[in-house]
Amino acid sequence: MTALAILALVALRMVAAACTPITFDEAYYWTWSKHLAGGYYDHPPMVAVVIRLGTLLAGDTELGVRLVSILLSLPMSWAVYQATLILFGDRRVASTATLLLNVTLMTAVGTMIVTPDAPLMVASSFVLYSLAKVLATGRGAWWLAVGAAVGVALLSKYTALFFGPAILIWLIAVPKLRRWLITPWPYLGGIVAFALFSPVILWNADHQWVSFLK
Repeated sequence: MTALAILALVALRMVAAACTPITFDEAYYWTWSKHLAGGYYDHPPMVAVVIRLGTLLAGDTELGVRLVSILLSLPMSWAVYQATLILFGDRRVASTATLLLNVTLMTAVGTMIVTPDAPLMVASSFVLYSLAKVLATGRGAWWLAVGAAVGVALLSKYTALFFGPAILIWLIAVPKLRRWLITPWPYLGGIVAFALFSPVILWNADHQWVSFLK
């Protein structure tokens, strides 16, 4: 039932996306997608990649520009459902959380009108899922998944930098989690995130750090 509701919402967004004129910001990001790079003046590159993939599938149309952004709500919904199920152990709670996510303004409009927030949201949902797996399994390897998700989030929007201090505060504030601070796993996760983010750093280094300064 939850899956059918989400698929129906995705289909509805696709119809609306195909019928709604491209906004100024979307046109701006669309020009980026024609010249893929490690970064741009005011954002990392993921929004351009999202648009490029969509236009390869559906052409340079309103739907093509927005297609992948809309479809990203599917893996995002899966990650939120699974994270909620891990944390609360209740399928009804997981279904409710996933449905509420999909009817919020940020998801309903934020994935239909393509912006850097769409890939940021899906990456953030996988940060949450991976951290839930760390908590539930106690397996250090899940920190590599956390790092990968944070890295993709950083490729989407610079505000993802706040994941670093937020996770550190979480580890310090919860006594049973402090043991991770004396293991290599969180730091290896940080290396993974940095490696994924490195194209943005290299691009900025080659462009007088213009994006970072802005």
